[in-house]
Amino acid sequence: MATTRKLWKTRKFAQLIFITTFSIMLILAIYSMKEKHQTKYVLKEKTEEYAEYRHGKNEKKSSTLNFDTSNYVKIIGINDDIDKVSFKDKAEDFSASAFRGLKIVHLDLKGAPPKSTYYADFFPFIRKLGASGVLIEYEDMFPYSSIDAAAHNAYTRDEIDSIMKLANESSLEVIPLIQTFGHLEFLLKLEKYKHLRENSKYPQAICPSKNETLQILFSLIDEILDAHKNIKYIHIGCDEVYQIGQCNDCKEKLYQNKWNNKHLMLNHITTLAKYINKKTGGNIKPLIWDDELRLIPLNELQQWEIGNLVEPVIWKYTADVENYLVDELWQKYSVIFKAVWFASAFKGARYPNSYTTYSNYYFENHKSWMNLLYKYSEKIFFRGGILTGWQRYDHFAVLCELLPVSIPSLALNLIYLSTDIKTLIELSVKTQRVCGCDANPVMATAPHGSCTFPGACLYIAVTRLPQIGFALQREKDRSHYKGWMSNYNMKFSFSNPSHIEFATNNFLSIYAELNDIERDIRQCMDNIYDNSTVEEWVFTYVSPIKEELRIAIDSRNKILSKDAWPKRPFF
Repeated sequence: MATTRKLWKTRKFAQLIFITTFSIMLILAIYSMKEKHQTKYVLKEKTEEYAEYRHGKNEKKSSTLNFDTSNYVKIIGINDDIDKVSFKDKAEDFSASAFRGLKIVHLDLKGAPPKSTYYADFFPFIRKLGASGVLIEYEDMFPYSSIDAAAHNAYTRDEIDSIMKLANESSLEVIPLIQTFGHLEFLLKLEKYKHLRENSKYPQAICPSKNETLQILFSLIDEILDAHKNIKYIHIGCDEVYQIGQCNDCKEKLYQNKWNNKHLMLNHITTLAKYINKKTGGNIKPLIWDDELRLIPLNELQQWEIGNLVEPVIWKYTADVENYLVDELWQKYSVIFKAVWFASAFKGARYPNSYTTYSNYYFENHKSWMNLLYKYSEKIFFRGGILTGWQRYDHFAVLCELLPVSIPSLALNLIYLSTDIKTLIELSVKTQRVCGCDANPVMATAPHGSCTFPGACLYIAVTRLPQIGFALQREKDRSHYKGWMSNYNMKFSFSNPSHIEFATNNFLSIYAELNDIERDIRQCMDNIYDNSTVEEWVFTYVSPIKEELRIAIDSRNKILSKDAWPKRPFF
């Protein structure tokens, strides 16, 4: 009787799962058909107008990348007059803005910069989605001349000039970011500059009390400002300063001024901000990450007049922002600052070794932020939002999600911020449409088919890789593998051939599929990144799987080549 009841419950649960899944798929299909019915395609000749908008009158596309830009502009509502469509003004019907502040896309370049030609397609694409500008975090990718810290694959000044020109052509504001306190690993890791560390053991935070520190930071700021004409903002970092007040110079300064570490922090920030203010005549406002300000009392922030010098970027990348950024913080910031920014994430904030992007996770982060902005927008002015896209967790970390792989997530969240569309289903269908994907890139568990956004080739190739890992693990979970293909069996080539054949028959096909994926990834990455980035990514994410398969296949062959085995024991 208990068994019958258990079976009945299992069937009912299975039926419920089936009905729920079918309902979701039906809603998606109906909405997609509705969108398709209300759509007509712009004539091929209209792409010439788009090219003129992107590059200026009579200037044709010069990018070496092979992206089909006609797909970016093919969709116009059925009631629109095609002859009157202006691709400069048309933003895929995203004019009804949910968040009216600046929407800035963060480009983290740490050791893996896209080729400058990639931006020729990327910039107009994000502008069309509602982006107002880009925050470019160069780190070691800027060709500094005042210090010897630029990476060997850093951009040249000509490439930076090209990037600025492309951003201007897409009406995107550029905000350069330069770290000036913590996260200076690219500088402090070097023998030449390690004496500037706050703690000699850790190449993270720079000592704010040495004269040489300010000389170097001022020169870096000068170079950044010189390369970025007509900007309104510069971001000077200052987040996660894990070492402060530890070196002898700082201890002496703390003693002489009767300061604590927070005063040392505020002194450094305000010194840099005053330098920028003086150098630019007050025309460029410094931005800083806010985390080091959160625990500083209101009266101390007022005493240092930091609200007159910088605007904070309040960052949090979880799905429950409101639980961390509490009311007391907003009350304090509303007194200190005339304007603030928020920072969400569209990639690079889930796991340090993620190579595919879970769009739903980052969507929940943006939803949480919008709830918080709705709650506090009457108390404090939110000038803009920065959609961060981290490339590494820090200078020494592995590469996480690459930019092209994360574009569906970026598109989803830009659409969410830029429109009144709020349901995930509707947003995902809109994302599929603007990304030109055959399958829904937000809802699909395993994307297939094709897409047309910049770098879509790499997105399709990389999202195939997890299937190899799943297939390999499935084979390793079989009892024949566990019992007859252990390290012991492989070390001594000692096992039952029939079980080895059964346990490893699929390994050769998995290995062949992995080789195909690696080939596609390399080809796609070659269009976007330099060879060093390609090799690093493949070494990090493809080579370990490939090596595991190679060892298993070699062991299989050794075992199957035997027709007699020695007596035990082997140890």
